[in-house]
Amino acid sequence: MTTLNELQDRVDEINKLIEEKIKSKDNPNIFPITDGIIDINKYYNAKYKILWILKEPYDGFDDDGMPSGGDWDLCDVIRKKQTIYDFIGGRRTFKPMIYTSWSILNDFCLWDYMDNVEDNPTMLEAFKSIAYINIKKLPGYTSSSSSVIKNAYQLYKDILLKQIDYYNPDIVIGGSTLDYFFNDLGFKGEEMQKHESVYYIVKDNKIFIKAYHPSQRSSTTEVTQEKYCDDIITTIKLFF
Repeated sequence: MTTLNELQDRVDEINKLIEEKIKSKDNPNIFPITDGIIDINKYYNAKYKILWILKEPYDGFDDDGMPSGGDWDLCDVIRKKQTIYDFIGGRRTFKPMIYTSWSILNDFCLWDYMDNVEDNPTMLEAFKSIAYINIKKLPGYTSSSSSVIKNAYQLYKDILLKQIDYYNPDIVIGGSTLDYFFNDLGFKGEEMQKHESVYYIVKDNKIFIKAYHPSQRSSTTEVTQEKYCDDIITTIKLFF
């Protein structure tokens, strides 16, 4: 079993790789945003180790309307959040992630029985027990192009796969991202099973969830925030 110090060393190794290997060919003034385990102590001691995989971070735009910024740590920013209101511009994405993560760590409590995150700051503290990575580490637009994400995955999949390996999660939740990893994780289509609005696969004693992006959910079916969270929660509960 990996010790806490060994996990810290692995996190440091990943961050160094992100900073050294991920560069923009077109814009020398844009830099990677490191991500991963939000709070190592909380993650290490969590009942279940949860990893969310989303598409790309956002920072801002330059005078030409191009994504700009970077050179900061997503985990450090989240650790400093005290309330949901601190997630300026990102609440639509983060609220379902917070509710779902808190539920998994609290006996798979369903939506109707959860507190409101605005009233219960301990829910945000539970969220800091997870790992959260983006496929594309450079700042992007507020909406993601599938071709851009696919290209980022192909360029830096060694780092992404190492993040999964090093963090060794029990639960991996892909927000419209799991397809990019399909072949490299050795998945076969017939192994994927459907439960409500999500698909899942169990491999190497881990459950992988293929869900909508938490802010997108679905444009073709009525997947509310409540259903989005409950469908992921009840699917994971089938395994544990």
